[in-house]
Amino acid sequence: MPLISQHKEVQLHLSHMYDSLQDSVEKMKEELQTRRNQYEQACHKHIESGFQFENLWLNADRNYQRKFREFETHCVLLDILSDYRDEEGNFIHISEITLTLESLLHSFEQQEAYEVCAIIKKWQAHMLSKYQTTI
Repeated sequence: MPLISQHKEVQLHLSHMYDSLQDSVEKMKEELQTRRNQYEQACHKHIESGFQFENLWLNADRNYQRKFREFETHCVLLDILSDYRDEEGNFIHISEITLTLESLLHSFEQQEAYEVCAIIKKWQAHMLSKYQTTI
């Protein structure tokens, strides 16, 4: 007989995943600020040089936009998990979480937002790694 029930094991896994997601969001906030500063510096340098550093400015802009999409996606995932978390910190309706993630993934696939899809798939696989063993 296992020392911990499968349901409790899934709850612990999801709680750990939730905490990791929160940590990722906090870390990305700092990275976003750094990328924003780099963008502003590149913009100023481009302007001060008489518009000679366009590639520097465009690369800084792309880097910032990419990091912002990543941050935004992680925030959406965190919101989804929060919606299915009760006041005691347990996750309810786990099958609905998987359906919500599938729907979200399908929506971004239709928009051809493949970078966003990759992020969602990573976290979805992480979640399903424990959940599928208990179905």
